[in-house]
Amino acid sequence: MPHTIAVIGAGELGATLARRLAAAESARRVLLLDPDEGKARGKALDILQEGPVDGFDTRVEGGTIDALGEVDAAVLADPPALDAGRLPSEAAALVGRVRASLGRGPLVVAGGHPGVVEIAVEKGHPRDRVVGSAPVAIAAALRRQIASAVEGRASDVAATVLGRPPDRVIVPRGTALMGGLPLDRLHPTAARTAVARVEGRWPGPVALAAAAARVLRALFSADAAVLPVFVVLSGEYGHRGRALAVPARLGHGRVLGLVEVPLDPVDRVAFDNAASRR
Repeated sequence: MPHTIAVIGAGELGATLARRLAAAESARRVLLLDPDEGKARGKALDILQEGPVDGFDTRVEGGTIDALGEVDAAVLADPPALDAGRLPSEAAALVGRVRASLGRGPLVVAGGHPGVVEIAVEKGHPRDRVVGSAPVAIAAALRRQIASAVEGRASDVAATVLGRPPDRVIVPRGTALMGGLPLDRLHPTAARTAVARVEGRWPGPVALAAAAARVLRALFSADAAVLPVFVVLSGEYGHRGRALAVPARLGHGRVLGLVEVPLDPVDRVAFDNAASRR
């Protein structure tokens, strides 16, 4: 178990994630940091006071980025520096500040934009210790849509996403399963319909918080887990320097390796187009 996880950004996503990490006792101490110190302290106190009610004893502290100090992991949730209009200069300054406190610990970008993952690597974060967790939430939304199309349960659906979601979502042909059976045989159009419904839409803050918490659990587990995440490619899938959603093996505090899924010609073109999109 990590000692301290810092959640940067005390908006709805950051506060939801901090509460989830504290309730699950994912760390001994959770920092909730935001330029608005009063907001961060108030939400941290609210979570801390919930502890005796729900039976968790995690220390939760609020403050500004100046309170970061040395941490075992950091999550970029929803700080103002990650507003779409402020990339990349504001984001570069933020990830540089986090780099000084994080050491070799993992950095998770929960707020969505894969460009932040690229900026973090450019600022010196090790490539195998920076991931974007939003594809986990997007894959979950996809499974829900597939389950609805076939009148089944999302828990019976296995599907992952590649590309540059949410604008470019790729479900490699033949990889989606329903109850262990190829989905294409059960419902030939279900995957395409599901992709059309999730493309272009970021998941909400609760889903994004759940995805970030899931990725953190995987990163700090002794047993590797395979999850779809944004990671900067270094020759995998024929691309370099771009953060794309691909299945990755996570564990021991880092990305242990990427899983290269075979792509048919149509999916290959779609993936290459996603990689070239700015």
